[in-house]
This record gives sequence, C-alpha cells and structure tokens, in this order.
Amino acid sequence: VWHYQLVRHDIWDFDVSSPPMLIDIRKGGRVIPAVVQNTKQGFVFVFERETGKPVFPIEERPIPQWRLPGEWLPATQPWPTRPAPLARTELKPEDAWGFTFWDRARCRDKIAAVRNHGMFTAPDTGNGTLILPGNAGGMNWGGPAYDPRRQWMVVNLNNFAQVT
Repeated sequence: VWHYQLVRHDIWDFDVSSPPMLIDIRKGGRVIPAVVQNTKQGFVFVFERETGKPVFPIEERPIPQWRLPGEWLPATQPWPTRPAPLARTELKPEDAWGFTFWDRARCRDKIAAVRNHGMFTAPDTGNGTLILPGNAGGMNWGGPAYDPRRQWMVVNLNNFAQVT
C-alpha cells in the first residue's frame, strides 16, 4: 500500500536488519496506529500504519559527496527529527577514550588519521573512512520491545565505530 526508502543507495551496509514494530502511539490527544522501524544508524522512523505518513517530521539532510571510481552518492539521506538518534552519529578526535593518557592519545591519532565527515561518509581506497555507527551499530539484529502502558520502547543498541 505504501513504502518509504530509509537509506538511499546503500553503500554503507545500513540495510534494515530488525523487524518493524506495530504499535499504537498516543499523540496530540489521539491514538495513532503506527509502524516503528529502528535502523543500524540508530534512527527510529515512525509512520502512520495505514498511510505511511511520518508521525514525526523527517528531514532530508545533505551528505558528504566523495566518490569512489565508478560510484555515485545521493545528495541527501532521510533523518528523523524525533526521537533523536539513539546511537552516536559522529566521533571526533577529542572524543577519544582510554585508560591512560597514552591510550587516549593513540585513539585520538587514529581517529584523526582517517576520513571522518559523519555517518554517511563514503568509503575510500586510501587511509580509511570512519563511520559511526558502523554497519553493526545502532539497532542491528534483534527487534525492540514495547510497553504500551508507558509508551516505552526498549532496544539493544550498539555504538560501534567502523573504519572502511
């Protein structure tokens, strides 16, 4: 009846891996029969079940334009505005962590050495590209649980960075 493409030209392996959830959401004094789809990017897309209309706005955000030979990238990717991404969507050198300052410095250097322009940065053939969450990140295999009384969704979340 309807469809929505959650990732355009998926060169990142961000295919949808967990099943959608059919729930009823209370919003603005009404009950909305909804489809909720979690993604590897840590996004939660919420659509009206019958029409496919987004329950919360979805923005088209520009993505970095870097092309591998023979490849192309879409200009934008859909980004739900609510709820906020559940996984981190970027990692900067100053975010590095380690048990000691040596560990932190080494991690900071590794992060700084790769291409790193956000989640939808295209892979390259040089020093590598950091993607966060990586293709095993966000809400990967295994679906969410939902408590209809409290309107809570419970998910298993992976914050894995990936260098491609």
